[in-house]
Amino acid sequence: MIKRRGGRYMFIKVKTTQDKNAKRKQISALAVAGVLLFTSAVSVPSADAFWPFSKKHKDGKDRKRKKREISGTSVGLVPGNPPATVWKPEGTPRAAVLCLHELGLHKNVFDDFGTRMAQKGVIVYSIDLRGFGGWTEMKTKDSEMDLDNTFADVKGSLEVIKKLHDKTPVFILGEAMGGALALEAAAKYPELTAGIITAAPGGQHYKTIDNYVNIGSKVLTLKAGKDSHMSEDLMNIATPKENLQEAFMDDEDVRLDLKPKELMACQFYMYKTKKFAKQIKDVPVLVVHGKLDGESKEVGSTDVYKNLKTAKKKYVLLENGDHYSFEDVKVSDEAFNNALSWIDSNVGSAP
Repeated sequence: MIKRRGGRYMFIKVKTTQDKNAKRKQISALAVAGVLLFTSAVSVPSADAFWPFSKKHKDGKDRKRKKREISGTSVGLVPGNPPATVWKPEGTPRAAVLCLHELGLHKNVFDDFGTRMAQKGVIVYSIDLRGFGGWTEMKTKDSEMDLDNTFADVKGSLEVIKKLHDKTPVFILGEAMGGALALEAAAKYPELTAGIITAAPGGQHYKTIDNYVNIGSKVLTLKAGKDSHMSEDLMNIATPKENLQEAFMDDEDVRLDLKPKELMACQFYMYKTKKFAKQIKDVPVLVVHGKLDGESKEVGSTDVYKNLKTAKKKYVLLENGDHYSFEDVKVSDEAFNNALSWIDSNVGSAP
């Protein structure tokens, strides 16, 4: 562009939309190059190593996901929340259990555990944690994963269950993220529970560096709210049982599109479990860890156990257990009997 200034003609360059777009591309390229330079220093699986969420499996075959068939029934507990699932025994229950699932799963993964507990005279409730199960049908901000709101849901559910069964001891059982919530509940509201069972509650995980870099690169490239493409990979290292892996993959309520920001929120929350443990002074606690768990390290569970201030504590290493000891399609007798024995031993001493 030619412009007259002070009696002279000058050439002035005017930035066009095309120039601006080119500049943006240069900046984006530099950002990506920086991420690649950082990640190249650490061993990180390629993006192709993680299975993207779709209706196809790794082998390329069509996968028709469907609702899991369960023996439990729906029941409303907290207004505004999705219905809980309950497994009722015949007659008056001698104990009640509230189950809290792992990241990505949903309330009905406790079907085998709940069915068998009901046969032993224990009523079992299970709720969907925010962001999962029934919450995914709501498509609102409140339905997204939020651990503060989830903890409020746990507290509200316990209060309702105690009102429904005012003379019955109420226990909490949680796996991993659910186990961390159980610890927080026992730490902050000991009057609401007669004891807890927490499985794989520690914050130490295998491949932590790789996962941080993989997730961090997605955050840097503004993909924190997108599919992480890590769900199947995490499930496969969490359990060696192919039938359980297949059950999760076929279950339409199991989320296979976990977002980087959700994985990060869960990880940082799990780091708080030792702090929760230190605050538990009287509530009985059973800490469980599966020897075949390829996701959570046993040291995380033992650290939680060591930090518990309550004298009423027990640690169990399940020889055949994995990351989903109580969420299995067929819970092992080892896991089930340890849970039942712990409940029985604390029913008599419950307030």
